[in-house]
Amino acid sequence: GAPCAAPSRGTVAVPPRGARCLRPTAPGHARHATPRASSVEVADTVALRRQHVVCIAFDALVNATDEMALVGFEAARRFWPGKIPGDAEDYADVFAMLAPCLDESSSFEAALMVRVMAEENLAARTRFRLELRARKQARLRMEREENAKLERATTAKQRERLEALAAERAEALARRRKEYAEETERLRAGRRTRPLNLREIVAGWDEIKLHASMKFGVELETNVGWEGRTVAPAGLQATVDDVREAFAAGTMRLSADDARCPTDEDDDDDDVSGDEYFSEGKDEPSREAVCPKRRWLDSHTLHHGARAFIETCRARGHEVVVLGGPGRSAEQCAEVLAHLGVRVDAFSSRDDSPTRGGEDKNRGTCRVVGAEYGSSRGLAVAAMMHAHEQPWQRWHLVDASLAELSRVASSGLEETSAFTSQFAAWTPALHADKVRAELRDGVKFVDQHGLFELVGADAPPSVMDAAG
Repeated sequence: GAPCAAPSRGTVAVPPRGARCLRPTAPGHARHATPRASSVEVADTVALRRQHVVCIAFDALVNATDEMALVGFEAARRFWPGKIPGDAEDYADVFAMLAPCLDESSSFEAALMVRVMAEENLAARTRFRLELRARKQARLRMEREENAKLERATTAKQRERLEALAAERAEALARRRKEYAEETERLRAGRRTRPLNLREIVAGWDEIKLHASMKFGVELETNVGWEGRTVAPAGLQATVDDVREAFAAGTMRLSADDARCPTDEDDDDDDVSGDEYFSEGKDEPSREAVCPKRRWLDSHTLHHGARAFIETCRARGHEVVVLGGPGRSAEQCAEVLAHLGVRVDAFSSRDDSPTRGGEDKNRGTCRVVGAEYGSSRGLAVAAMMHAHEQPWQRWHLVDASLAELSRVASSGLEETSAFTSQFAAWTPALHADKVRAELRDGVKFVDQHGLFELVGADAPPSVMDAAG
């Protein structure tokens, strides 16, 4: 068509009928009108398929509860010498029941929880209570069956025999109750006050962790940042980070049980370290023969559906970015994922800058970002979007921390509102915290089916069948 005249900026071509007309930009304001992906022309992005970039937290992808118990146990041993008896395996099963009240898997709270468990003898008492509950359920079930037989008895001889058996069970129960009372007193270790049980610690952990730190004589330090005002035992987080780094580097030496009295039967052999975790002449390695690094790697497991989700994203050309968060470097996360059979691509902030013609460069990849982008995963996603976002991409954050998602939702920042954020519903969390985050802070929840829907895919039947 005929060119349309502009009063002061020359002439421009009139677009065809039905096409959107772009207003010319003044030379002085051209810098502000340039889009983020300035090297990619609009005509080149029309034919590109939409790509989803799912930034998923390490805790939402990997179940690190056993790793928390192992690292927390060794860190507590070093921070409170002579106060943590037993072995890490003595705490692992009960520690998993306490995991929902812990926010971050790399936090100092894991070591403090182990110290509280040792102080309250919580592991042995909880196992004893669970054993009593199982015995009571079996006894009540047997009594119902015997009562039904007694009602169906037709002869006096049958009723006499069943009543005699019932009397014997009552006498045995009275004797066992005395034994239970003696065992309970033994587990209390002579305390006059009633120790805390598992439910009380889970419900009041926010207050218990502060008062426990003061009870144990630890100096507290206060920090103000993205997480708000936090109070933590001075030096404990640094000890936890050093222990985790030593496990990942292969230089960790497991501590001995310094809380029990030494005997003549104790061996003076040093702990096995390095890459040799098999003893010669043995078919199966014992726990002592496994090197600490291998034991640390084996304490991680993938959450259900994680492997299928990564493979689906690879097949469809989407990108998965694993966020390590505070205390977890990219090298640690990549090594754990490689140990679990997840193929991880190298990440470089210099090499992955958007360039024209490289729009297929990051399609179908799984990358890892550690604490190098900061302790906040929400701000890390905003920083990566500012540096690497392309017009055809849609960014999402899937986190396992309700506190982090609440901070992202209530921040009011334009950078944190540019991506969707949701909580991984398959990770442990307290029900009260879930309700509070959803109703007060507007945090969205996503399950395995919703995770696949983020990238426009359907969850495989094998994932949904096991999840249901």
